[in-house]
Amino acid sequence: MPSTKRIWITGASEGIGRGLAAHYQTLGWATAGSARRPQGPAECDLWIPADLTQATERERAVDALLDRAGWPDLVVLNAGLGHLAPVAETRPEDAERIFALNYAAPVHLTQLLLARSAGRPLHVIAVSSIAARFGQKNLATYSASKAALTLWAESLNEEWQGTPHRIQVVLPGVVTTDIMRHSIASDGQALGARAQDHRGWSVERTARAVERAARSRRFLHILAGPSVRLALILHDLCPSLFYSLLRRKP
Repeated sequence: MPSTKRIWITGASEGIGRGLAAHYQTLGWATAGSARRPQGPAECDLWIPADLTQATERERAVDALLDRAGWPDLVVLNAGLGHLAPVAETRPEDAERIFALNYAAPVHLTQLLLARSAGRPLHVIAVSSIAARFGQKNLATYSASKAALTLWAESLNEEWQGTPHRIQVVLPGVVTTDIMRHSIASDGQALGARAQDHRGWSVERTARAVERAARSRRFLHILAGPSVRLALILHDLCPSLFYSLLRRKP
């Protein structure tokens, strides 16, 4: 490993995760990544393939990380899966799959690392989503999984006050990735070519924002422009007006 600073990123095969690996690699950090793919990108100095929907795979991944890379200075729990389907058409097995990766995996990985900390500080960043802040049609399951992660992290942040451990949450808005193409629909299959264009922040810009968040002491970071931030304020202050305006969008 080229550096004493170490980062482990889940969901690092593409998108935000790969962008984070590239960014931290340029900063001289040793980058470890995980995803289901057997081979990782060049941006990851160490690759630990794992299906993080499975508890046994999470345990194996943490063991491999600590055995091969040592204790991480930063863990970014980024792995996630999108879901686009009406509530009435959401299959129970798909909801379980979404929650297994978006919620259960980061919770369990944090617990596993905490149990192995042996007095060493644990710094975790959980990648949630702006979708956790308000309801949208056809995104109920995805939004609920990210909202659960956000509130869990907020609760853990309170538990960790006065300890050497830290947890932060980042809520990206729209980022130009293939998340919509990989999202599963009501038939349980990836949207693929059925997905609409998903354009927003670049992964490079998002990675820089996450790195700045990690250097701050603030718990919650919204990675979106002023219009989205104002919309969230409107949602909190006057939800009826917020949803009235949202329904007018094409």
